[in-house]
Amino acid sequence: MRNNLPIFGQLLCSLLFVQCFQAAISSSSCSHDESAALIQFKKLFPINETASECCTSDTISHPKTNSWKEGTDCCSWDGVTCDNITGQVISLDLSCSCLSGTIPPNSTLFHLSHLQSLDLTWNDFKKSRISPEFGRFSSLTHLNLSNSWFSGPVPYEISYLSKLVLLDLSSYSPLLKLEKSTLTGIVQNLTQSQLL
Repeated sequence: MRNNLPIFGQLLCSLLFVQCFQAAISSSSCSHDESAALIQFKKLFPINETASECCTSDTISHPKTNSWKEGTDCCSWDGVTCDNITGQVISLDLSCSCLSGTIPPNSTLFHLSHLQSLDLTWNDFKKSRISPEFGRFSSLTHLNLSNSWFSGPVPYEISYLSKLVLLDLSSYSPLLKLEKSTLTGIVQNLTQSQLL
């Protein structure tokens, strides 16, 4: 009986390890709410191959949202990165994704409250305005909206993103306007920015 005790202890430790490992894996999958928000966002945009035809040679354009399927873990979807522990969506890279359409203020994109990085480069947002709702991404450190056919004034709410390290609004055509009050707000509030 004495000799079986160390084996029993090892077996018990092994079982506890497996249960902890399974719990960690299950907690790192995408939440239903974030998955549903991404699926709804996808439905806004018909794929248009010409929307991303100007992508650079080192970035191949392809519709990343084609890999987004209901009932699958959104952490495995193309362009989506989740936190390894919480499973929350923290990065969305839809650069060169052939998206064509507009992002309305009530878009489910703005439900992704844990986003730290958002890249919508080289898509065609039809000369629509950048929604003030982008200012809701309080954890955002990287925002790239370059060459995406946004137009009009950059909303002041962009300056609310105080954790930004990178903000790229560049474009080959001067469709965006950065008003003095917005620029002043950005300079005052974006204390961590390295590239504007």
